[in-house]
Amino acid sequence: MLTAILVDDDYPVVRYLSQTVLWQELDIKLIGCYSNGLEAWEAACQNPPDIILTDIGMPKMSGLEMLEKFCEINPRGRAVVLSCHNEFKYAQQALKLNVKDYILKESLDVEELQAILKNIVTDLQAEKKKTTDMLLYKQKEAMNQSALKEKFLKDTLFQSFWKKETWIEHARTNGVRLQAKSYIPLVLIIDRMSTVASNRKLNDYTIAFSVENVLQDLLDTSRWLTFRYSNKQLVILYGSDEPAKDQQLIYYAMREAIAAIQKYLKISVSCIQGRETRGPKEMQDVLLPMLKEPEHCFYLRESTVHSFEIAPFSKEDMYTEYAQLFASINQSIALNEPDALRSTIVEWANGVRAKKFHPSDVKELVLQLLMDLQMKTKVTLQYHPFLSGEKLYDAVNAIETLDHLEEWMIQHLNELSRRLSIYAISSKRTEVIKAQQFVVTHVTEKLTLEDMAHHLNLNSSYFSRLFKKETNQNFIEYVNMVKLQKAKEMLQQSSKSVEEISDYLGYANKSYFIKLFKREMGMRPSEYSVWSKGHFE
Repeated sequence: MLTAILVDDDYPVVRYLSQTVLWQELDIKLIGCYSNGLEAWEAACQNPPDIILTDIGMPKMSGLEMLEKFCEINPRGRAVVLSCHNEFKYAQQALKLNVKDYILKESLDVEELQAILKNIVTDLQAEKKKTTDMLLYKQKEAMNQSALKEKFLKDTLFQSFWKKETWIEHARTNGVRLQAKSYIPLVLIIDRMSTVASNRKLNDYTIAFSVENVLQDLLDTSRWLTFRYSNKQLVILYGSDEPAKDQQLIYYAMREAIAAIQKYLKISVSCIQGRETRGPKEMQDVLLPMLKEPEHCFYLRESTVHSFEIAPFSKEDMYTEYAQLFASINQSIALNEPDALRSTIVEWANGVRAKKFHPSDVKELVLQLLMDLQMKTKVTLQYHPFLSGEKLYDAVNAIETLDHLEEWMIQHLNELSRRLSIYAISSKRTEVIKAQQFVVTHVTEKLTLEDMAHHLNLNSSYFSRLFKKETNQNFIEYVNMVKLQKAKEMLQQSSKSVEEISDYLGYANKSYFIKLFKREMGMRPSEYSVWSKGHFE
């Protein structure tokens, strides 16, 4: 739908046109009415309309002045002038400013105006379609070229017995010009691709294609050749006649590229650089290990440039300090101390980085740690983990760098600590401990103060005062807190509707449940379901 504004200091005219013209039927949305050119111009700067209907003579800024400025920010916009001036000079000036028609107010006819607007809509829609078609054509052409280059790269890597002359000719037929004496290969890795794709609601191919486009716009194509190898790896070849002298240039150019991709696409990428190559066989020898052995990238810092090297992994026993690590993390979780938890994980990760254990061994230890922690909390507090063993395995094994693993562990264990703090029992009074345990294990039931007091053989007033004194909250507040925590877990893990969850947790009134949830979380249950699945999967 196109947009339009009305500009006239004659309020009755503005009111008449805004109410009489069939805007919706014309596929136009009227987004503003203004009493002078300056006011309209300021609004148009923030949200440029497609069509302007304006008077000429107005205070602060005339209609023609305003249209002249508007043409600078939206040269494709259209205008209709409504004027009291029947002078040729005004009409002549207006025609230079994308004015489609010049109508005298004294002879204004709404049906005539609607016919003019209909023609404007037809013209603008045709223009927009032409522009869209051209963009789609260019995008398709770029994607076809990208596919040809990808084919050439894979032919280079996986076909044997290349003669250099044949290889150069094969490159030319696929749109790749190989003119330098040697090429220095680099591999660009899109960090945390699965997370990026999930958050952006885009497929991997589209993301990789976007990164490739930024690289092509940024780098001098006479020296730099870019190829998509997979949906998360791109190959860059830098053509050099003096590789030793160009090392610093390559390093700073790739740092600039990484920063640009972060700025324009909000995507983190890392880069690894190989040694120079002088033909297809050398390129196979250098590039294939860079592409096919991702475990050697596990310790590389994200958003940085590295030289590729294959170093042996440590054979030391990772589990010598496991008991101490488990005890430290378990204590931080139990006491809900996020700073101490972060410090422990960072220190552990730094130790792992220094010794360089095999990534599969690191992930195995992390999974063992997480499963042991969940088992302990499940036994002691009857707490149901918010990620199953299978989901934990999938989540950890999808992580490709220690940077990401460290950050994920901190987030995951802080969330575990936060959830467990809901169930933590700090009171030393047996009656309060029993009440809290009863609530946790009977969360699906409708629980009242009177019922709980009766269950404990206590006077309800006495129990109410005791619970408040020991926990600093009243009993019903605690019940709702535990129920809402369970609701959050169900919204994240299950496909149950809000109404089903409300019923399951013993709330007879769904509206009351939604009100409580929104007060606690700042959003409705349905909104939390979407938000949480994007953060904890």
